[in-house]
Amino acid sequence: MNRTISSIGRPSAVVVDPARLNALADLGLTERSDARMERFAERVRDQLAVPVSLVSLVQADQQVFPGMCGLPDPWASRRATPLSHSFCQHVVTTGEPLVIADARLVPLVRDNLATAEIGVVGYLGTPLTDDRGRVLGSLCAIDTSPRDWTERELAILADIAADCSNELRLRLSRLDAERERERRDAIDVRLQDVVRRSQQLLSIAEVLNTCRSLDDVRRALDGFSDRDNGLIELGIRLGDDRPRLADPVRLVGIEDIDAADSPLDLDERAALRGRGASAVAWLPLHGSGPNLGHVELLWDVPHRVDAHERPVAAALAAYTGQAVERALLIQNRIDVARELQAAMLAPLPHDTGLDLAACYLPAMAEEQIGGDWYDAFVLARSAGASLVVSVGDVTGHDIAAATVMGQVRAMLRQAAWDAPDASPSAHLASLELACEAFDIPATGTAVMARLTIVPGTRRWQMTWVNAGHPPPLVVEPEGGSGLLTDHDLLFGHPELVAGHRGDHTIELRPGATVVFYTDGITDESSIDRDDQVAALVDVVGRARSGGAHAVVRALADRFVDMSDDVVALVLQVPADA
Repeated sequence: MNRTISSIGRPSAVVVDPARLNALADLGLTERSDARMERFAERVRDQLAVPVSLVSLVQADQQVFPGMCGLPDPWASRRATPLSHSFCQHVVTTGEPLVIADARLVPLVRDNLATAEIGVVGYLGTPLTDDRGRVLGSLCAIDTSPRDWTERELAILADIAADCSNELRLRLSRLDAERERERRDAIDVRLQDVVRRSQQLLSIAEVLNTCRSLDDVRRALDGFSDRDNGLIELGIRLGDDRPRLADPVRLVGIEDIDAADSPLDLDERAALRGRGASAVAWLPLHGSGPNLGHVELLWDVPHRVDAHERPVAAALAAYTGQAVERALLIQNRIDVARELQAAMLAPLPHDTGLDLAACYLPAMAEEQIGGDWYDAFVLARSAGASLVVSVGDVTGHDIAAATVMGQVRAMLRQAAWDAPDASPSAHLASLELACEAFDIPATGTAVMARLTIVPGTRRWQMTWVNAGHPPPLVVEPEGGSGLLTDHDLLFGHPELVAGHRGDHTIELRPGATVVFYTDGITDESSIDRDDQVAALVDVVGRARSGGAHAVVRALADRFVDMSDDVVALVLQVPADA
């Protein structure tokens, strides 16, 4: 039986269709033997009793046989032929079975080299298709002699071809499923990357928004290092410390500091190598003014800042710029306030007959700028020349409190100057009346003392009043110590004081040490008060032999970086006075 083909069209256009070729490529079947394809070829050979059977997949320039039986050499070894030796290409072109009884008599194929070189005379081929109907090749039965193919033989071949096509479709479906999994995995990776970057941006914003000092900013940036990915250091370069190659507008990155085309000079390379770096990038910080500085990033492996990292880098630079500018503003405010507070603390008098020293230690927390003060001055107008000292703490921890402190200290001086022979409690009462009259909102604690030498002796008499202040510490020449615990209500609430505050008097022998201090020493919230008092006694006891200045230095070393301001005023009666 011969089945003729009415229209062949342009085979080359169908054969080289990109979608069909992509499906073939996805299938992955080539001239290498495939066990399943071999079995299909064997079924054709056995059921149709032909000398040659092929599973032929038609590519753009050749046909390959992943399954074959009976093909003579050299084609059997090659398992492929060029299209000049292909009848199967016509099955692909038409998408229909091709039935040829004697190829030498059919114009379509009589000049095909498969007849002359391979011996193809009788040919029966049927399409192998994918799930979209694209013809990928042909399952064919070949006879080396003329053969009239029967309808039954055509049906058998079509049945086997259907099974073979199903196998091809199954493989493509598995590939599609794998690709879908890969696509979903890629989407998942991208989503995870988006979430990770979002979390990074949120973390950057949250951490840097809490920074109030440049040290805070440096610690925050250090926390963003990622050693697993080679990012070993993040820091800030401000002012004159700006890197030579950094740009005030754009990111500058050097992927490999040792590369031949690296713009770094030898000293710069050596400095970066000394910090363990192989790559560096600088991000400009943008603030209200130009050239605020840069974020510097160091990697211990060559690294290029890619498109995924740039948004995170830009956000890091933006938030860091805001944090740096905020830190500089806060530090400037702190510096001004502390300078103001220090300016209101007058220098101590000389030639008083007593060894006198004092210190003021700002709180560790920048907001704790407050109303602690110390003062000492000589009243030469009194019946006998005397030294007046005061230590106090105005309520509040801000610039307003520091301003009130300066007024209170000056008004206490004025009260003592106007009434040089009055008692310390009278001076304190005058302060309260003046504050009430001038509507000055001054409340707080204070201790004020007058010291005069006892005539004809080397002893000094100290009369003091305590308005709710921590009790002064007295250390005797022999080393015994005690707190002057007598006290009254804090100042600023005269309506609560019944009558007058009491004055108290003691005599200080040569070698005695008195320490006046504020509650920054004893009221640290994280430490027991009794332990703090014990620490105070221990420090003074150890340092007193070196004089008042030695005691103040020891106190400054021991009580630095407290959560509240610390003031200490130390006086010592000279042992050889």
